[in-house]
Amino acid sequence: MQFTFSKNEKLTSRTLFDDLFTEGTSLKAFPFSLKYMEAPVPEGVDRQVAIVVPKRGLKRAVDRNRTKRQIRELYRLHKHKINKPGQTQIWSIRYLGNRINDYAFLEKGFLELIDLYNQDNPKHA
Repeated sequence: MQFTFSKNEKLTSRTLFDDLFTEGTSLKAFPFSLKYMEAPVPEGVDRQVAIVVPKRGLKRAVDRNRTKRQIRELYRLHKHKINKPGQTQIWSIRYLGNRINDYAFLEKGFLELIDLYNQDNPKHA
């Protein structure tokens, strides 16, 4: 099992990103919000992910970048716990907090988010 977050796994398409926010399904587990939908992605990946930390919550760029780095790390280490979708998907993981939190707090919230997602999406082969 590889704990990587490759370039192919990053959501970069503007049109897919816009479609995700108009048509996507939403889940929340503080301090995260997840939007996801089925969409075509490159060969070899199950989903593409965008990490969003709004300026409204964290004013300083240093804090936003640190939080994004922590969220990428959480996704990278725990993506094997996420049920495989029937179709390829795109995700947006958004940080809802308004202050910097320690890694353990973020990890707890991220695992709750994964559990919510797994309940909504049963495992596929």
